[in-house]
Amino acid sequence: MKTRRVDILIFTGVCILIGVWVSGCTDLFMYRTIGERQYESAKAVQTSYRFDDIPMPSGMTLNRKESFVYETGSTKTGLLVYEGNQEMGKVTSFFKQQMPNYQWKLVSGFELHNVMLTYVKEGWCSVIFILPVEGEAKRVEVRVGPVELK
Repeated sequence: MKTRRVDILIFTGVCILIGVWVSGCTDLFMYRTIGERQYESAKAVQTSYRFDDIPMPSGMTLNRKESFVYETGSTKTGLLVYEGNQEMGKVTSFFKQQMPNYQWKLVSGFELHNVMLTYVKEGWCSVIFILPVEGEAKRVEVRVGPVELK
């Protein structure tokens, strides 16, 4: 009788272990490769490569390979790189005219062969570089981050 109880306990334990193993490993039976599962988890964490309060002239295309955004809670900071065939003066004028519409204040500007515009608003700083590249192409680098102004 004692052996029968031990056999039942062992059988029950094995059944519980198999149940836990199967329920914990259901993802293994979905016929997906490890790469596919990693891609799906990467898709779930998508970052918006856009700052809602920074306008961009039409015709500029985001270069995702060179852009980086870090977002957590209420903080979103990063570097966005755009490229397009625009005139340097028009792109510069666009930012000077449009940024104040989003409560950004121009605090510094430097224009020679390239352009650097520095904007601030409550708790934030944005530096915009406009750089000529080959031919008619222009590169716009937008850096945004929190700042403590005193």
